Parts: sequence; structure tokens; C-alpha cells
Amino acid sequence: MTSSSPKPNKTKATVAPLSESSAIAWNHKAPMDYDEKLKKYENRQRKEDEVKEIRKDRRILRRQNGLLEFHNEVLFLQNQRLASEKQNLKMERQAMAEKKNELAKNLRKQKRINEYYKRRLVEIQKLEKFAI
Repeated sequence: MTSSSPKPNKTKATVAPLSESSAIAWNHKAPMDYDEKLKKYENRQRKEDEVKEIRKDRRILRRQNGLLEFHNEVLFLQNQRLASEKQNLKMERQAMAEKKNELAKNLRKQKRINEYYKRRLVEIQKLEKFAI
């Protein structure tokens, strides 16, 4: 190649004349394309809004789930405490019943002893009457 050879001008070859570019820019389908693009945009926006709403609902549900788990743990601990108290009361009631039975047994024993001595006293008094 020689330096005297003319270089092709790429910019002139790629640039269309004004009339051609305006013919290409103007499309008779443009309103239809605009409606389609608008529908696509609206659909995309609606889907994005739905996704945002779903994420928001999931966040809310996760928070509620966390609160419910905490509430369940509190109730579980309360149930354990109540079960423990119930067991303690049952043991106390059983101990009281045993004590009551022991007292009743001692009372019956004491009554038998009192009755025995009353009979012995009556016998001694009868013997004293006969002795006089």
C-alpha cells in the first residue's frame, strides 16, 4: 500500500442520508409497538409489585412465626412449671394423707388404750365394792 492511495471514509459510508434515516425512524407499526411495549412494561411492573407484595407478606409471616415460636416457648416453660407445681402439690397431698392416716391410727390406738383403762377401772371399782 502506498501513502498516496485514498483512504475510504467509513463515517460517510455508514451514515445514511437524512431522507433514509427519517424513513427508517418512522415506522407505521409504532403505535402497535408502543402498545405492546406499554403492556410489557405494565406486566413487568405488576409482576414486580406482586413479587414485592409476596416478599412483604413473607417478611410479615416470618416475624409472626418468630413471635409465635417465642410465645410457644413461653407456654412450654409455663406448662413445665405448672406440671412441676402439680407434681409437688400431689406429693404434698400424699404426704398429708399419710400423716392424716398416721394420726388417725394413733387416735384409734389411744381410744383403745382409754377404753381398756376404763374397763380396768370399772373392774377395780367392782372389786372394791365386793371387798367392802
